[in-house]
Amino acid sequence: MKKNIKKILTLALSSILLLTACGSTSNTQSENKDNTQNSNKTATLRKYKLGLNGTDHRVWENVRKRLNNDGIDLEFVEFADYIQPNKALSSGDIDLNAFQTEIYFENFIKENNIDNLTPIGYTVVAPMGAYSKKVKDLKELPTDRALKVAIPNDTSNGGRALKFLESLGYIKLDPSKGNLPTLLDIKENTKNLEITEMAANQIPASLPDLDFAIINNGVAYEAGLTISKDALAYEDYKEERMKDYWNIIAAKKDDAQKEDFKKIVEVYQTEETKKALEEQYGGQSIPVW
Repeated sequence: MKKNIKKILTLALSSILLLTACGSTSNTQSENKDNTQNSNKTATLRKYKLGLNGTDHRVWENVRKRLNNDGIDLEFVEFADYIQPNKALSSGDIDLNAFQTEIYFENFIKENNIDNLTPIGYTVVAPMGAYSKKVKDLKELPTDRALKVAIPNDTSNGGRALKFLESLGYIKLDPSKGNLPTLLDIKENTKNLEITEMAANQIPASLPDLDFAIINNGVAYEAGLTISKDALAYEDYKEERMKDYWNIIAAKKDDAQKEDFKKIVEVYQTEETKKALEEQYGGQSIPVW
């Protein structure tokens, strides 16, 4: 009797082990199948390199995930300045870029004799701000000496900064220069500003040595500064002249009509992207589509 019971228990245990092994094999096969499908899906996505300035591309990550549903994937290529993204696009090292205003783009390709690039869509407008480490209000600035002020040293952003200083009442510019004035076009400097041109991404670190500075929105954000909390003043983005400062997505002219590129612009210009911009930047970057 004991032998029969022992035999039955042995057979039962063997059956359980066999079923467990089969179940494990089945689960493993299922997991492998899922992994293979995900790998195949990723492998079949049409991939494009997107040049961006700086390291914060959370909104574009949101867009990238949605583009995956359309068979498109984006690889982010980070640049630390405003020069290389257009050169990399022109040479074919990247497929698209999204970091610049339209006026900057037009001026850059003119100055650098680049004729194979074109805007394919608008993204946001990002107001410039006036920032200082010495005062909390522009009215607190001293009036008994010259004020040390920094602006970006490239033509379009420098001109934009000068127009902003004019709107604040610090200087008057030659109106014939439009949105691209230079320091030589200052006709009145009643507040006695000593204006220094600097590489845009170096200005935040120089704030302790300045009375105030005009800083690009993206550069300010990368440095932990926001227009809502830190700016002493910022551009009125509703002004007509501000349309020149709308940010763009750029591509090679030969690629401008690609269906995938049209889809990238289409997916960017959606309510979901507006929501992502608000969540990530709290009004720092304003949609313009």
